[in-house]
Amino acid sequence: MKSKAIVFPQASTVTIGEIDLPQPRAGEVITKTLYTGVSTGTELRVLVGKQVGGVFPLIPGYENIGEVFELGEGVDLAKGVRVFTSNHWSTAPYNSCFGAHVEYGLFKAAELFPIPENIDLVDAVFAKTSAIALHGIQRGCLTAQDKVAVVGLGLIGQLAAQIAKARGATVIAIDTLDDRLEAAKQAGVDFTINAAREDVEQTVRKLTDGGVDVAIDVTGVASVVDQTCRLLPIKGWDPDPPYPPSGRLVILGSYTEPVAFSFRPSLFSIEPDIFPSRDCTPVDIREALGLIASGAIRPRSIPTTVVSFQEAAQAYAALRDRTAVRVVFQWG
Repeated sequence: MKSKAIVFPQASTVTIGEIDLPQPRAGEVITKTLYTGVSTGTELRVLVGKQVGGVFPLIPGYENIGEVFELGEGVDLAKGVRVFTSNHWSTAPYNSCFGAHVEYGLFKAAELFPIPENIDLVDAVFAKTSAIALHGIQRGCLTAQDKVAVVGLGLIGQLAAQIAKARGATVIAIDTLDDRLEAAKQAGVDFTINAAREDVEQTVRKLTDGGVDVAIDVTGVASVVDQTCRLLPIKGWDPDPPYPPSGRLVILGSYTEPVAFSFRPSLFSIEPDIFPSRDCTPVDIREALGLIASGAIRPRSIPTTVVSFQEAAQAYAALRDRTAVRVVFQWG
């Protein structure tokens, strides 16, 4: 069968193409897509040719909401069931770079996540990106007693701030754009700092009496990670009070350049525990869907533009120009 798809034929170019889907084999399902989401940092990196494994021409995307359309042998799902899924590999004649921006997709049944009935479908698109943020929060061992700084309030940063707040932490949200800071404020963070107008380190130390317990960098800018590390407490030499525990740095963004640290002010003086965070697990996705269903994650507090997949070129341009934070494509 034929399926339309969003295609990056070459760097910085977005078109609509068509793929051929085979019949589903045992354990496989064809879904009819309703919505797909753009993971901003990853897909912009794919678009400019900086994603490892991204070979043009390709189909991007790893957030797909669809309904079961056709079943292979041995699949215990009913037609019409609405599901979230991620990578789609059958994209001939194009390559796949996750490959979920398709009108119809062929997936393994084991990779489908049924959507709770009380979740709005556009909210459900956020399951994977929420799971990525959740994975970083869990890597950083975040507790309700922690003071947390989230630096970079794009899509993943907004979700990380929401999850940290849902866990009871005191959350400071940091960015250079007022609209992103306002979105975080509306989602319930405790403090916001505009890094273009304020001294971030000085302000954080004042708000927290010395530094945060957990600093989460979601900027995607390698040179900023060292600055984020400096939001953690500096360790002194006085044994009274007792030697404090190390602050935790979570590196949650996507970075195309090497991440480096200044030894004396960051590593030596702070002695941070550093947690790089890689993607997410199926368990994270299931938990993220539960958090969305419960209202602990509120996707619509993040400015979201819903457009037809036919407007993909304009949508990616808006993301590149930072006039949009989140784009969801409608396929129905």
